[in-house]
Formats: sequence, structure tokens, C-alpha cells
Amino acid sequence: MEKNNKVKLKKIRLSTVLYSVVFFVLVLIIIGILFIYKFSNDNSILSSIDEKMPLPAIIINGKKIITIGEVKNNLRAIESFYENQDFASLGYRVDFSTEDGKKRLKVRERELINKMIEDRAIEMLAEEKGIKITNKMVDEAVNRKIAEAGSKDAVIKNLNNLYGWSLKDFKNKIVKFSLYKANLESWVEKNTGKQKKERARKDIEEAKTNLDKGISFEDVANNSKSNKAPEGGHIGWFKKEYLATELQSVVVSMQKGETSDIIESKLGYHILKLNDKKNKDNEELYDLSQIFFPKLSFADWLDGQIKKMKVNVLLNEYQWDTKKGIVEFKDSKMQEFEKKALSNPQRDVSLITL
Repeated sequence: MEKNNKVKLKKIRLSTVLYSVVFFVLVLIIIGILFIYKFSNDNSILSSIDEKMPLPAIIINGKKIITIGEVKNNLRAIESFYENQDFASLGYRVDFSTEDGKKRLKVRERELINKMIEDRAIEMLAEEKGIKITNKMVDEAVNRKIAEAGSKDAVIKNLNNLYGWSLKDFKNKIVKFSLYKANLESWVEKNTGKQKKERARKDIEEAKTNLDKGISFEDVANNSKSNKAPEGGHIGWFKKEYLATELQSVVVSMQKGETSDIIESKLGYHILKLNDKKNKDNEELYDLSQIFFPKLSFADWLDGQIKKMKVNVLLNEYQWDTKKGIVEFKDSKMQEFEKKALSNPQRDVSLITL
């Protein structure tokens, strides 16, 4: 009996020790995770740890997760891009090691996180609509891009030199999400916003009728309540490639003073007037006025969908703005720095969108 009691006591002590060890290890893990979230941007050791552990940086609707490692990896690709460009010949120097440089990189990181949220949101919305992107579809899209580039080896070399990416990275980070977006955009165009599209079509036809009656372009533009053009519809000088694809061939074929028929684009319905054109530095420029009634654009639809989502931001420096539907800096000084820097990005090549 006494022997049995000793055995039981020994087992209890052993289990207590094991539980204590497990508890202690869990406490260390929790403390380590908290340190990663709080200091991962400032400590190189913790940065290397958080890239190896699938710790969430962003959680969307409790379904889609963006990890800290993914954010770090993509940010490193952005750094690699700037480091491998010959900006010196253009009179620019990109240095992310200075205090200002670190802040500029933070601005790019915030933009990157918002882009990653948009990609995940598109993927999630597409899946909800029954849209599936298979590995075969991704491979076919990549093969088309390789055919356009002329050489698989050249594409792989370019990806590695510019971003430090492999072909697999390119498939997962760019091609897959672009396919989700294209297919979801088609779904939205077919299934959503029909009422607004019909209204826009009716409005543009009414505007065209008024023009045909001899009412001036400027008066029709000014009296069109839904028109998104400035006073008189004048929108300024444009290169052809800066116009929506559907408008380019029309503008090129127009004569000075001519007014187009109704043109439908992905954005909506347009009537254009060519006020003037000129050649500058061997490029044609077109001075345009426009009467425009928008359809529900994919960008507007997506923006509305993202604003409905529950987005949890676990990174210490950022917060989710529910009204804007984007990640913002918590620190007011960083907000001010970003606002000032982006007000004139031409002065800083690292802030020009890739």
C-alpha cells in the first residue's frame, strides 16, 4: 500500500513538472509573439523570426490571412526593385537607410499592405461567386507572358534581378490575383449595377439629343446633373495612351472642333469634343471636353465590398479605417510625413507608384 502511494506521488510530481514546463514554454512563446508584433520592424533578430512563423498581420472576415512574413517578403521585393534601378543617371538617389528613407519605405509598406488586402478581398469575393482559378489557368497565363517576352530564361532572370523572385513567386503574387480580378470584373459587369448602367445610358442619349438640337456642348455639359466633368466639360490636354482604351482610336480620328458619337467604356458613357491638338516632342496631344455618365465601375463596387468587410490589423503601427476601407498609420507624425511626401512624389522616385 505504501509502495503504491509512493508510485502515485511520483507520477503526480512528474505530471506537475511536465505541466509546469509546458506552461513555461507557452508563456515564453506568447511573450515572444508579443515582442514580434511590437518590435518586429526595429529588431533584425525578431524580423528573421517573424518571417519563419506564419503569424497573421491582417485577418479579413476571419477567413483570409496575410502573414507578417508575406508583408516582409513583398517589401523586400520593393526594396530590391529600387536598388537594382539606375536612378543615378536620372539624377535620383534612393537610400532607405536614412531616417527619411526608413519613413519613405514605411509609406511603401502601407501601400503594399492595402494592395495585399485588395488582392485577398478579390480572391475571397471571386470564390464566393463560384470563380475558381486553377494551377493550369495560372500556368497558361504565365506561358502567354513568356511568349510575349520571348524567352523563359529572360523572364526568370528579370524577375530575380529586379525583385528577387522565382517564377513560382511571380505566379503566386501577381498572375493568380490578376486572373481572379479579371474574372471577378467580368462577373460584376454582367451581374451588378444594371440599374445604374441603364440610367447612365438614358442620360447620355438625352445629352446627345440636346447636342443634335443645336445646344452647345458647354451648355449640355453644364446642365447634365450626373456629368462628372468640370465647367463646360473641359478636361484638358491628353496623350492618347492616357485615355481609356475605348476612347483612343476615336480621339485620334477626330478633327478639331468635332464632337463624337456616344462611346461606351468600362467606366461609363462618353461624348467627346476635340477642342485642339498639337505635336510636342514628337507626340500628339489632344485638348478634350467630355460629357460623361459613369456606370458602376469595378473599382467602386470593390471599394464598397471591402468597406463591408471586417478587417483586423494586428501590426502595431497601423489601424483599419472603416470609413475609407484602408489601412492607415496610427502615428499622426507618419500621417503628416506621408501626406507631405505624396503631395509631390516627383521629387522622390521611391514614392512613384511602380
